[in-house]
Amino acid sequence: MKNKMKDFKHWGTKKRVFPAYNYNALWFNLKTIRLGSGVAKELPADMAEFYDVGINTLCNAECPFCYVSASQKGINYPNICETWEKWMDTYQSKVKGGTVFTNKPFQIAIGSTGEPTIHPDFCKFLETVYNTGVVPNYTTNGIMISRDDEPSKQILKYTRKYVGGVAVSFGNKSLNERAVKAVDKLITDGDTNVNIHHIISDRDSVDEFIKVWKHYGSDIKYHVLLPLMPSGRSSKGLDEGVFEYLEEKILGENVTNVAFGAHFCKYLENSKIPTYLYPPESLSKNVILTKDKVQITPSSFNLNPIKTIEL
Repeated sequence: MKNKMKDFKHWGTKKRVFPAYNYNALWFNLKTIRLGSGVAKELPADMAEFYDVGINTLCNAECPFCYVSASQKGINYPNICETWEKWMDTYQSKVKGGTVFTNKPFQIAIGSTGEPTIHPDFCKFLETVYNTGVVPNYTTNGIMISRDDEPSKQILKYTRKYVGGVAVSFGNKSLNERAVKAVDKLITDGDTNVNIHHIISDRDSVDEFIKVWKHYGSDIKYHVLLPLMPSGRSSKGLDEGVFEYLEEKILGENVTNVAFGAHFCKYLENSKIPTYLYPPESLSKNVILTKDKVQITPSSFNLNPIKTIEL
């Protein structure tokens, strides 16, 4: 298999500039470059560069490490497409010299509070976000995509047409077969950037990550490493010495297509792993999208609203 990386060149160049926050960013073909010198200040909650977006609290997996405790008792939020369109209508955009200057976020990742693919309006939401000039991405446990039925085909169809990237979680060992099948289908038939989320908790989880990394090679855009957190259904965190072991493996194996979750930031400050660090959550926020209401929270680990927008 060979994953053809997603092409968004037809969207041209976009730019977001907020001088008061020392923020100047350029977006082209799914890549964001932050211009200027120094570190940008934290952006206002409703002007973030990137949002995680929760469209439900429902989940068909109930993973033991889930930090938001999504479950089969959860709900799908109503009117998510209409609410998103109303929210995006509050932002300004203009074209100047072939570049789109905008206040809108460059992109979002759907799925922060539940499994997005089981929302009845999921595919419609992908199209809606795309049509407002924002790149939709999503995170999934892979169950729906791994199936051989019409809903799976529909998700893949909309993924090909509208989605910048998909991240499949490999943290739940009981779902490993389905997660692998979902990744393989996305690589061969998704026409999207495929990522894998790894929950890092102990030395065995590091070894498993390296094993998966070797298996997929360049077919995976990024292996995203997330430390186990004592949140939601998990009472444990990262074992002592695990980050040092992870660092040793990444450097020893020359793993370059790797990205780190924000909660690894404190470990990376003195790490030999080459990374670009900026204050966690300074350029991104989380959104809970319900009927005519946008609740912005610091992150998906902290769902206490810092700004609520009634539409």
